[in-house]
Amino acid sequence: MEGKICDQVICISIDPRSNYSYINPDLVDKGFLNKEVHEKSWLVQLDIGTKKRVHHWVRSCAFEMNNMSASTHHLNMLPLRSYNILLGMYLLYIHRTKVYCCDKAIECLYDDG
Repeated sequence: MEGKICDQVICISIDPRSNYSYINPDLVDKGFLNKEVHEKSWLVQLDIGTKKRVHHWVRSCAFEMNNMSASTHHLNMLPLRSYNILLGMYLLYIHRTKVYCCDKAIECLYDDG
């Protein structure tokens, strides 16, 4: 789905198999966000079968997706081919989000329903 960070159009994907969320280092390197170093890095296996080591992360990131403001407090940096941000299920769970795949829509539920 389409989104924006600092008025730049980005492409966001949702991975139901991932608990973690990731951001493409190219977006961070353009100067939009500040990166930090993980105390301990780890290997992540990509869909294409290769493994990449995660060394850096972004502490917080505000963005828009489908004209809805969103934010995350931990995006691991990982080279992503077709996407700028890959959202994991944990982030969607925390924001009490419903995903309608057929309609390509997302709905966030608030405390008042």
